[in-house]
Amino acid sequence: MIDRDRLLNHIRDSEDRQTMTKILNKAQKSLKNYIVCATEFYSPYEINMAIPIIDQIHDISYFIYGAYENAERKIMIFYPSIFELTKEDYPIGIIKIEGNFNKSTLSHRDFLGAILGLGLKRGKIGDILIGEKETLVIGYKEINEFIRLNLTKIGRNNISIEPVDLDYKIEIEDKYKMVTSTVASLRLDSVVATGFSISRGIATKLIKGDKVKVNWKLQPQPSTLVCSGDVISVRGKGRIEVFHVGGKTKKGRYKVQIKKMI
Repeated sequence: MIDRDRLLNHIRDSEDRQTMTKILNKAQKSLKNYIVCATEFYSPYEINMAIPIIDQIHDISYFIYGAYENAERKIMIFYPSIFELTKEDYPIGIIKIEGNFNKSTLSHRDFLGAILGLGLKRGKIGDILIGEKETLVIGYKEINEFIRLNLTKIGRNNISIEPVDLDYKIEIEDKYKMVTSTVASLRLDSVVATGFSISRGIATKLIKGDKVKVNWKLQPQPSTLVCSGDVISVRGKGRIEVFHVGGKTKKGRYKVQIKKMI
């Protein structure tokens, strides 16, 4: 049996503890029933938290997978150490959604909203990769088929859907706008205000309202300091990356370059 209390003793955040418990339950099920068992899709923050915990468990192996090399959201597949994992054991697949997306302003939020609007859970869906002519959705096989049969439009755009093989060539083109500006400080509220072109007061309300994550972790403190490489997401507004922090201006403000994802 897995000693959950011992493995999770160092985690104080209740939400993190709940997530790690769910992951351990999947590992326990694999060990107990001698089967391959997979988790939901998790963020890099959650996966990185889980790895040192799972590494303490004997007689179980795991594979982290998101369908392509640089996937953001991934699952953990657990299996007894004497098993040999094959692609047939992977519970996820890819569907291709085609439409005239180059003539619209559809965003990741539009696609995700349409899919979740079918009554599906977020944890069953991985990355959504939007292109000019096609969008790839990575998710559990059973919901992929459900999406194919039930999703007919994204916004006002008619679409067609077909499954593609896991070996399908995925080419990612990051779409972003580079914002060069200055900030009074590297506090989270200041950077969010600059990155999303909103007032600092509104940024503070969003942060305190649990709508802002830094590196995929909820961050409710406006005074938190950020640095180069940090990824900041704001619910309903999108995502930015602190691309570079330079020196100070004569007025004592920090020079920053921010990548705003489109």
